[in-house]
Amino acid sequence: MLSACVAFIRGVMVAVMTVATVITPFSKKTQAKITRSDEKCKAAFAAISDTHLKDNFIRTGMLEFGLRDMSKAKDRLDAVVFNGDITDRGDVENWQAFTDTLLKYDISDNNIMVLGNHDTWGGDRTPEYTKKTFIEFSKKATGRDIKNVYFTADIKGCPVIVLGSEGDHTYATISKKQIDWFAKEMKKASKTGLPIFVFCHQSFNGTHGLPYNWELKKDDDPDTGGIGDASDEILGIVKKYKNVFFISGHIHAGLTAENSRTFYSSVEKYDGYTLVNVPCYEYPDVKRGGHIANGTGYVFEVYDNEVLLRARNFATGTWLEKYDISVQLCK
Repeated sequence: MLSACVAFIRGVMVAVMTVATVITPFSKKTQAKITRSDEKCKAAFAAISDTHLKDNFIRTGMLEFGLRDMSKAKDRLDAVVFNGDITDRGDVENWQAFTDTLLKYDISDNNIMVLGNHDTWGGDRTPEYTKKTFIEFSKKATGRDIKNVYFTADIKGCPVIVLGSEGDHTYATISKKQIDWFAKEMKKASKTGLPIFVFCHQSFNGTHGLPYNWELKKDDDPDTGGIGDASDEILGIVKKYKNVFFISGHIHAGLTAENSRTFYSSVEKYDGYTLVNVPCYEYPDVKRGGHIANGTGYVFEVYDNEVLLRARNFATGTWLEKYDISVQLCK
């Protein structure tokens, strides 16, 4: 009974946020097309996470608001990354709903899909089904030919490494084979001298307020809500290099600013690497704090000496300057 009440309350909250998102463009709040903040920008890409698409007009409609905003960008985006939990269950119908919605809009010539835990829960939930379906719809939706749930790409020359779970758990199942592959790709990427962007749906264990803001219990296991068993080994590889941006989603928390009085940070800066947790685009959890709204994400702008993270509500077409964060690059 209690769980049913909680589900109902959360459903009402999501509905309220959806209505608020829809009416915002007609309010006095300032809208602005996507444009680069400085002509010296070398690359700009958008990242959103947790769209949880299924064949439902509310969810597809909310995604369409954001895709329309991206398609009308004054300065065309060099890439758009969908950082996991793209679908709600990972079955063919969910993937088709996402594909049909995405292909209505010309948002970028370089769209990248990342596998999330919800995306592994379709069909018979086997790794074989997940891999086959993800590869198939990655091709249909983005035109990208991949051979596995983990792969490499680039954004205007900047290396992109995508990690993907090989199991059907809430945490990520990262095999030894994938970890070894990641180590080799990181070494190769470091030779470019450019920022390295690593995408994984789950964040490192104990980061961005975990484990508390996953289940909101003080006695949660320290690994709750993170990558899981492979977290330390993957982090160890990341730490070997400089100017690495590890970009996750999954937590369903909101945006925070550098001076936010919250128990977690959307962006955590360390010596040589930066952790970025992209807010939940659709179905955010108001209990987890930060700036909560449907349609939010980041535009990353790459410069010679910095990477600028510009917070945006793509559904309403508004910049959220309060949550912008600059990361200075190491020389």
